[in-house]
Amino acid sequence: MNLYNLQDLAQALNGQAVGDIALSVTGACEPQDAAGSLLAIATSQSYVERLALGQARIALLAEGTDWQSLNLLGAVLVPRPRFAMAGLSQALDHRWRSGPSGIHPQACVEPGALIGAGARIGAFCHIGAGVVLGENAWLDSHVSLADGCVIGPETTLMAGVRIGAGVRIGARFIAQPGAVIGADGFSFVTAERSAIENVRETLGDSKGAQPQSFARIHSLGSVMIGDDVELGANSCIDRGTIRDTQIGDGCKFDNLAQIGHNVKIGKNCMICAQVGIAGSSVLGNNVVLGGQTGVSDNLFIGDNAITGGATKVLSNIPAGRVMLGYPAMKMEAQLEVYKNLRRLPRVLKDLSRLKKSLSDPDNSP
Repeated sequence: MNLYNLQDLAQALNGQAVGDIALSVTGACEPQDAAGSLLAIATSQSYVERLALGQARIALLAEGTDWQSLNLLGAVLVPRPRFAMAGLSQALDHRWRSGPSGIHPQACVEPGALIGAGARIGAFCHIGAGVVLGENAWLDSHVSLADGCVIGPETTLMAGVRIGAGVRIGARFIAQPGAVIGADGFSFVTAERSAIENVRETLGDSKGAQPQSFARIHSLGSVMIGDDVELGANSCIDRGTIRDTQIGDGCKFDNLAQIGHNVKIGKNCMICAQVGIAGSSVLGNNVVLGGQTGVSDNLFIGDNAITGGATKVLSNIPAGRVMLGYPAMKMEAQLEVYKNLRRLPRVLKDLSRLKKSLSDPDNSP
């Protein structure tokens, strides 16, 4: 367990330690729960006001805060407390990449696998033939790396992560428990033209196509992931049909995201929980998809586009556009539609009264 004092944390967070800078920090908590050596996290004025509800002695505060008026013994002052949470939480996370390096005796490493210096392979892991695992990689228990995959240095794979054959992943990759990379894509075809194909073409008419069985199209492509990518628990990235599915540097995925075959995602995109991106769609750089966003197949979403929660994308989105709703439309237009929808019962009542007055002049207002 790492022990810090205020000065240590201030240096790590590029902040300033004030007061008794030698005070120990053993953990962090919300202001109303703080006491002793627990650092109160006051990332906004509303949290600063909660300090009076607890017994905080030390706190993380924004630059310029009058810390002495808050009855504190010391504080760390930073330009942006919310951003400082990233470094602070890493420093205080005692679970993170814990345990000695080396290969657990109950792990299986096939001949021909190359394991980088300082790597840690946990119990019941399976490392396939031809795998290249980078330096200082950290694998929790029950991780499976299929034959020929290449994993970059400083990678962290939590319990139960599965990575398929031939997948290539860059440096500092993080996958939460149960994530699966490189499963086959959802690709099936019928011997004759199917009802699905007819409906897509006609937007509603199946043209009397007969029911048929489906034949599997195997996924001959793989998955290629850049540096500094993070994948949430139980999320899946499918391999490509012929070409690789591609994920750019710096992308972050929440839990239960589904990325279909042949999808290409640019750099520094944020994909929130329960997002589904259908096959062969392309996302630019810095795209943000809110939770439960659905993206249909073969679409393009431009750089810096944002979707609100539960948006359903059925057509291309230009760069910089903010979208909401089903079907997706400009957020301001969708909000206006919603307001009008709420007004609809009143409008219908007014219309009914007007209709009645026109049909019966004696009852006119």
